[in-house]
Amino acid sequence: MEMVYPKTKVAAVQFEPKMLDLEGSVAHTADMIREAGKEGAHIIAFPEAAIPGYPWWIWMKNPGAGMKYYVKLFENSAEIPSPAVAALSEAAHDAGAYVCISVTERELNSLYLTQLWFDPTGALVGKHRKLKATNAEMTVWGDGDTSLMPVLDTEYGKLGGFQCWEHYIPLNVATMSAMGEQIHVSSWSIGMPDSTHPFADAQCVTTATYYALTNGCYTLVASQLWTEAQADVICESEEERKMMEPGHGFTRIIAPNGCTISELPSDEEGICYADIDLSTSIPVKYLIDTSGHYNTPGTMQLYVDMSEHRSVHLEHMHEQKALSYEEFQSACD
Repeated sequence: MEMVYPKTKVAAVQFEPKMLDLEGSVAHTADMIREAGKEGAHIIAFPEAAIPGYPWWIWMKNPGAGMKYYVKLFENSAEIPSPAVAALSEAAHDAGAYVCISVTERELNSLYLTQLWFDPTGALVGKHRKLKATNAEMTVWGDGDTSLMPVLDTEYGKLGGFQCWEHYIPLNVATMSAMGEQIHVSSWSIGMPDSTHPFADAQCVTTATYYALTNGCYTLVASQLWTEAQADVICESEEERKMMEPGHGFTRIIAPNGCTISELPSDEEGICYADIDLSTSIPVKYLIDTSGHYNTPGTMQLYVDMSEHRSVHLEHMHEQKALSYEEFQSACD
């Protein structure tokens, strides 16, 4: 597949979700999509769990105490298809842009953290489920599958994305590099100010920067903001409120050489823009192409099974017909 090196304008959104409010989160997301489109952005990135907010109660409470919030999350998750997804599709169409939005997706009776990709016509052209829910996230989200790990071939380059700590897994990074990703959506919740905290702002930025440099791609880092409005929904004590402090976004756009070329203040909702030139990745790849001349296939190889995996395979399934009492009795005879 031929590599292209166009110039284009990209956007990363720093976002305050409407916590556990599907309708409100979708409307807010759609407004920001249209705003970025009016500013000429052709690729628009949103933070992790933008719809309907990140489930911070999993770090504040035990699983039993968090059950009522899980129920609310379940009720406000996005199904495919649904009116919520249709509204996002319409916004992408209006913006005339590729849009990547991280949502809690509901399929049957389980939830997944999923990046949805829309093209400029509004078509849903790809989705990526987080491959491994992180620690306490396993109480709300199931694991994804490598069959849902797309790199989209577009007129603006090859587009892909990960969510939060997926960026730490070397095999994930290598797989995206092998698919020729040129523009990466790096979706995050928020960072924490304490440098010793596992979610420290600086740690998240370092991870995204490493990803950009390792894979020689532009990285659109989109993070949430934490606000008192979100705390009002899920915090039940002053102790829980003190666990999180308002702000702590770290939205930015990172070039293939690992340098930040645009960023937002950590405490403001908004949209970060940059004009990018994909040809700037060529000198980086000259020095280190981890999927090409700088790897060592003679000593190390990675095999990735990208087929769909399901625990239960239903073959030759026919639609079930409801039987009347008389039909049922006759079938039993």
